[in-house]
Amino acid sequence: MSQLRAARKSLETVRRSKELLRSFYARDARRREGGPLAWCMAGVSSEILHAFDVPWEFPENFGTLCAAKQVAGQFCEQAEAEGFSQDLCSYLRNSIGYVSRLVELGHVPPEAPRDGMAAPTMLLGSGSICDPRIKWFQAIASRYLPVPVFHTDPMSLPHDVDPHDPRIEAHYKELLRDTLSEQIAFLERHTGRPLDVERLRDAMANAQEALALLWEIQELRRAVPCPMGAEDYFMGGVIPLLYLLGERDAVEYLRQLRDEVRDRVARGIGVVPDERFRLLWMGIPPWYNLGFFNAVGALGAVFVIETVYFSGAPVEIDLADPVAALVERSWKRAVWIHEWGAEVVPENCSLSGFSAPGMRLLRRWVQDYRLDGVVMHRTRSCRAVSWGQVHVKNQLAEEGIPSLIIESDMADPRSWADAVIMGQVRGFLGGIESARGTAPAC
Repeated sequence: MSQLRAARKSLETVRRSKELLRSFYARDARRREGGPLAWCMAGVSSEILHAFDVPWEFPENFGTLCAAKQVAGQFCEQAEAEGFSQDLCSYLRNSIGYVSRLVELGHVPPEAPRDGMAAPTMLLGSGSICDPRIKWFQAIASRYLPVPVFHTDPMSLPHDVDPHDPRIEAHYKELLRDTLSEQIAFLERHTGRPLDVERLRDAMANAQEALALLWEIQELRRAVPCPMGAEDYFMGGVIPLLYLLGERDAVEYLRQLRDEVRDRVARGIGVVPDERFRLLWMGIPPWYNLGFFNAVGALGAVFVIETVYFSGAPVEIDLADPVAALVERSWKRAVWIHEWGAEVVPENCSLSGFSAPGMRLLRRWVQDYRLDGVVMHRTRSCRAVSWGQVHVKNQLAEEGIPSLIIESDMADPRSWADAVIMGQVRGFLGGIESARGTAPAC
């Protein structure tokens, strides 16, 4: 495991993010005392869960933690031994292996980081982004933990549809409203209490602030030198976005992060002392080896923007009816992302690699972030973020932007080949520098 590196954070606020994470991972303590606990997938509204005062865990997020703590490989192997293919999502395999150990032992496995995840009382799934999710929680409930499951099928507005057509807007808003109403009814049945509208309104207001702060941070990263790299974003920006949206603690944390990034821009402080290459990262990061970004930084390169977990610009919503506001936010953000030529699902952006419009946002980023190149992570067990990369590479070449495709996985460390990947990166950066007419420095 010597080829795997822990990330070195550049920002003081991100160094303190463990405090935020500690409170998140401790929230299922109430379940250990007999209360409800939901396991969720990204795409499930944490604001709704906050309104019901239901603690929640995200097995996908737990997969990143297991990867960072070097135990994901063990859980993946456990799942594979029970017949789950190594080609399946490594987050899925990690959680299946974990659940298998949980049932086998009758308690949280001792190797689980941060005291693990307690057994859930319900599973809230989402078909957002990828296909294995549809069967993931179904497999857990039917084979390991017989608890109720509610699964949503999010909208996926095609790139060739006009979202400003009133009929299209009405259709998708109706789908969003119906699904949200069914989810609320499910939670009311399994918690024994009605939706707390005031708590939902407060959570939505917090989420609006958090999304605006995240957008401001992303805009500040346009500065030269770049004040915040991918290692800090993945450690400090993703968790509040995906798992704590609606929490006041997340807003205060992001405000501190925004202030620190803004101060670094004002003082001209960059992530690397000698910034020579500004890169875009495409794909889920290797969570077990976030130090990879530091290693690339040592070569004078900084990842100034990422396609994954991109949330888009904030939108205005009326919080008088917070349920309607959640529908409106999902729709407006979907329209914003659609206008940049991406296919969308609620609260997420998935760049469309096979369509000409799908390159529009990338071309804008080339200008806004002054990109020198793009590194794409072909994630072996995640087709959703890996498809179309060769096409995108060819499209970028027409813009004069070189790109590199590296291959490994997001949670399974067995796929990482450090010498090969770092050799590819050095050659890629050397090619960029040679094209400038200067001697390669790496």
